[in-house]
Amino acid sequence: MKKTTALAVALAAAFAFGGESADAEKEAKKLEAKERMLQKTGGIIEKAGEGRVVVVNAQEKIPESAIAGRIAAAAKLVRVKFDLENRAGADGFSVADARLPENAQAAIFVVEDAKLPLSLVAVEAGWGMVNVAQLSEGKRFNVEFNRVLTLALGGGVSQFKASPMQTVKSADDLDGIVGENLTFDAVTSILRNLQNLGVTQTKKSTYKRACEEGWAPEPADEHQKAIWEKVKAEQNEKPSNPITIEFDPEKGE
Repeated sequence: MKKTTALAVALAAAFAFGGESADAEKEAKKLEAKERMLQKTGGIIEKAGEGRVVVVNAQEKIPESAIAGRIAAAAKLVRVKFDLENRAGADGFSVADARLPENAQAAIFVVEDAKLPLSLVAVEAGWGMVNVAQLSEGKRFNVEFNRVLTLALGGGVSQFKASPMQTVKSADDLDGIVGENLTFDAVTSILRNLQNLGVTQTKKSTYKRACEEGWAPEPADEHQKAIWEKVKAEQNEKPSNPITIEFDPEKGE
């Protein structure tokens, strides 16, 4: 019994040592591969991008740390320079005086004003406003911040060059836009949004089908009158409580 126990301990130790040895060998190979990469390429470096996006905090309801978290997440995804300027406690945010901070190409203003809407976006001016008067820290603020950021930074710019939805900074830029009409990508988004708002498209159909579906207007001519009367007559002939036949699996009928 003692020999069996000693053997088990020895085997366990051997396996443990073998596992550690395998891990050490794997780590050594990683280090060797890294060293070869450094010798060949010199490693990875970064070149700072040009321009910057400034987030101006002009309120005290949402903690600055929550705003900084949104900025960090956005910067990681789009890989551009974001700066946070704190103006909390100042006289407040005035839409009429909204201007891009110095050396900024775009800006997001975080404000608290019960008289303003949930958001304002000046696409051509390159700024957007998040009004936290109705928001709280967490999901509501996070979602609205990213909505405003998306619109203010050009998330609505179309992939189609013929679309009016291109980058525009002034009225003169409008002259360089190739197309004047809505493009397919815009129409698709508009229709989806309007449907969510309760606005639906017009519907085209034959008068006969409209009668059958129950939304046809009163007949406007003799042809429609004839169809109207025929459909109504057919519908009145249909029994209100039709007989249903139930299948009996035991009888097979």
